Formats: sequence, C-alpha cells, structure tokens
Amino acid sequence: MGTFFKELLLIKPVRKVVGKLRFYYYAKLLRKVKTLESKDAIDHTIKHNLNALGLFGLTRMNKLIKPVSVMESVSKDSQMLVIGPRNEEDILNLIGNGFNKKKIIGLDLMSYSPYIEVGDMHHMRFDDSFFDVIICGWTLSYSNQPQKFAEELLRTVKNGGVIAIGVEYSVLTEEQSMQHTGYHLKTDNFDRINSVDAILKLFEGHIKVVNFQDDAPNRISHSEVLLKEVSNVIAIFTVKK
Repeated sequence: MGTFFKELLLIKPVRKVVGKLRFYYYAKLLRKVKTLESKDAIDHTIKHNLNALGLFGLTRMNKLIKPVSVMESVSKDSQMLVIGPRNEEDILNLIGNGFNKKKIIGLDLMSYSPYIEVGDMHHMRFDDSFFDVIICGWTLSYSNQPQKFAEELLRTVKNGGVIAIGVEYSVLTEEQSMQHTGYHLKTDNFDRINSVDAILKLFEGHIKVVNFQDDAPNRISHSEVLLKEVSNVIAIFTVKK
C-alpha cells in the first residue's frame, strides 16, 4: 500500500468505508467472529461490544493516536499494541498516520480481523519488554482488576516505551447506566477511574515523564440522557523500569 493510499485512511469517511467493507467480508461472509471470556472483566463486556462491532466513524482515538504520532521517541516502525480496538478502525487510523501495519497488533476479547488477536489484556501472550508503544483506548473501564492490567502493560512494554490510555468521564449511577445501555461500568472492588491521577496511580513508580494529559476539563458526562460528546480522560506517559 503506497503512501498516498495510506494517507487516505486519515479521512474519516474513507476509513469508515474501508472498515465496513472489511468487516462485511470477514465478519459476515467468512463468519470469522471469535470471542474470549475474561474473569477479570466486568459483566456484559462482550455482549455490549459485540453489539457495536460494526460501528465505525468514532473519532475519540485521535486523542491518543495524534499525540503519540508526533512523539520524537516513537518511530513509524515502533512495535505497537492496541488494546480493545473492537474493530479495525483504530488499526486503519494508525496505518493512515504512517505506522507500519506489520508492527501493529490489536488485542481484544473479540475479533473477526486478521489485524486483531483474541486475548485478555490481563494475561497477554507477549514476551517481556516487547512493545515500544501500548495504546489502550476506552477499555480500562471494563476491567475489574486494573492493577493487574497495569502490571501486564508494564511487563510487556520496553523501558522508555510509551503507554497511552483513554477513559470516558462518567458520573452515571449503576441504575442510570443499566437504564440507558443495559450494562454498567461498575467495578467490584474500586471506584471508577475518572481522572488522570487515578490512571497514573496504577503505574506509580514507573513513570519517567507524563508526555500528554487531558483531565476531562469540561466534566461532561452522560446523565439523564446519553450525549454524543462526553468528556474524556487522557494520559500518555513514558515508562521507566
């Protein structure tokens, strides 16, 4: 794939069409959808995300991909892991930003795609210090064991590597969430991660520098109605081991 055609993937409608065509081929025609249950994920994780498997056109991953793409310590041939992409849109976005598709691995509890492995972010098959960059977009909130998740990221990222995490800011009660969506992001043993500090605390003692952060400054959350644009918490940092 030439540079021109790769850069076309930066255009959301183009990326959406390519993603939907590939989704139809792999998921609908070839019926390649596979899933994996995780004892460390909250209830309804797979059910909720399967319902949105064919949803393309979201732009929130740009909040992680754009800052990472301009970091001096990250090269276009960096070994990258994308945790919880759901479908191929995040992978196509990274390719559009010039990253080597042979160096990008997606990991999710469900997949139809040759770009995305079926696996659990709490128990990954990868060797120690394997990745230069790990991107985890809007997936941490599904974990019942965030400290185990953080330890697994620290194990598999290189010293001096980059971790980029995004979560949706939310003040929904469990009842409101179940009413609106049929699932909830209520964890069993800790408060919802709703700030940069809460994310960074999971990696305490292993942060060399915080490269970029955005602490949901407008504090916009779903409430009585679901909104199209809620606030997001973003933390991108360089790891020290």
